[in-house]
Amino acid sequence: MIHPHRFRPCHRLHSPADFQRVYKGGKRAGDGLFAVNALANSLGFARLGMSVSTRTVGNAVRRNRVRRIIREVFRERHAELPPVDLVVTSRPGARDAARPAIVTSLERLIERALPPAPPVATPA
Repeated sequence: MIHPHRFRPCHRLHSPADFQRVYKGGKRAGDGLFAVNALANSLGFARLGMSVSTRTVGNAVRRNRVRRIIREVFRERHAELPPVDLVVTSRPGARDAARPAIVTSLERLIERALPPAPPVATPA
């Protein structure tokens, strides 16, 4: 059985060109833990890219912990996200942040960075 919240390869940003496109054209939101860039895509589903560096978070154990939490938040919200490419960049505050603080920060930043929903046409 395939888990419904699986983080499939098609839900990831892979190429540097994808990351650059989101950085240059996307909407940005940030706080002390993360910066989130979001740009609408035409694929019909959301994708995630992560930039978690040694300089901001620390050794491999810490980086992998932060990455796991980012992926978990994305998997849980994937079904309700519009078709958008998200790039999450770590900041130094994420190094020692507790899990609930990271989750709250990511959820708030994703909401702020999402492009506005198109207006719903109402019949006249």
